[in-house]
Amino acid sequence: MTAALPYLRALRKSDLLVLAEVSDLKDYEDYKKTELEAALDEHLSANKSSLSKDQRLSDYYKRLFQPPRSSPIKREPRAEAPSGLDDSALPAKRTTRSRRPVKPKHEIEATDESDAVSQISGEEPSALAVTTRTPSRRALGFLSTLPPSPAVVTEAIEEQTTKVRQSVSDAWAASGLKERTYTLRSYLSSVNMIETLILVIELYGLSNEIVPFRYLTTIPSMSNLHTPAMQVKIPDVFALLTGAFWAPFSLWLATSVVFPSIFAYFFNINLKMTQPHAPSHSYATRRASATHTAASAPAKADLDPLVFHVTKALVSYLVYANKFTFWDVYHPISVERVVCSVPGGLAGLLTGSAVCVLGSLYEAILRK
Repeated sequence: MTAALPYLRALRKSDLLVLAEVSDLKDYEDYKKTELEAALDEHLSANKSSLSKDQRLSDYYKRLFQPPRSSPIKREPRAEAPSGLDDSALPAKRTTRSRRPVKPKHEIEATDESDAVSQISGEEPSALAVTTRTPSRRALGFLSTLPPSPAVVTEAIEEQTTKVRQSVSDAWAASGLKERTYTLRSYLSSVNMIETLILVIELYGLSNEIVPFRYLTTIPSMSNLHTPAMQVKIPDVFALLTGAFWAPFSLWLATSVVFPSIFAYFFNINLKMTQPHAPSHSYATRRASATHTAASAPAKADLDPLVFHVTKALVSYLVYANKFTFWDVYHPISVERVVCSVPGGLAGLLTGSAVCVLGSLYEAILRK
């Protein structure tokens, strides 16, 4: 450390980089400001013979060659003895004691605690002096662990955030959930799928009513897992051989599937709208034209969904609301079991049909 180091510390880092380039300092690009100050001071002081002539470094060498300032203490002139007198003849130097200033009254009445505080405060400057004499290398090592600027910290955080986002995106793409979601949506986006789901819900409710569950065994409780004892029950498949199963099941199948399908097949309004108009000639010509049309035209739905659900709603209301037993083919108890087992009862059957009717109309409008 030289006398010109404070001058370097007062400069900005850009000015220090200019001085390093002028003085031909090696490998200074990666230095921090404090390290660059120390390295530049050592380099300039070591090469002062060759660099002191450079006008751009004149401010540094002006402070380097400046003599240190003396302490501003008044020196007493030394009295010289006359040449003709001995040193022993001179009177002894009178030592005068400096007069202590008279303290005010309130200072004289200070307690012993103020003396102790003053004694402690008198020791503090020496402790501060010791702490200011810590080596510069230790300070540089401490500063090197700190980030150079807030911009570097922000850049590191953004880099880590980008890596996490990229890893999550890669994991999502590798799982294939996006493609499966699109496939499931394409399957569910049709009136036929809605109709199938409604029929499955009705069949599930009916099966819980007409297929009883039999006790099989009991899973004991586990104190370690805090689980209670659970009974295991399985469907009684022997109920499929009884009339108590087939009477309600066949009634639901006839009213929800068979009769609506028959009406939707023969009263297919869609079929008439999709067939091209052929000229009316002989029977053979019309038959050949119909065969050619059926072979060339794309396959269309055999059942009209609108007619299917309208028929289902009418038949369900006729049978379950009026307790129609098909001329005593079914027992009234079977009719009642079907109505009670379907979720929502008769209102649930009519609501499902109404939803499918609206879906069929909406799909037909979109096709136009």
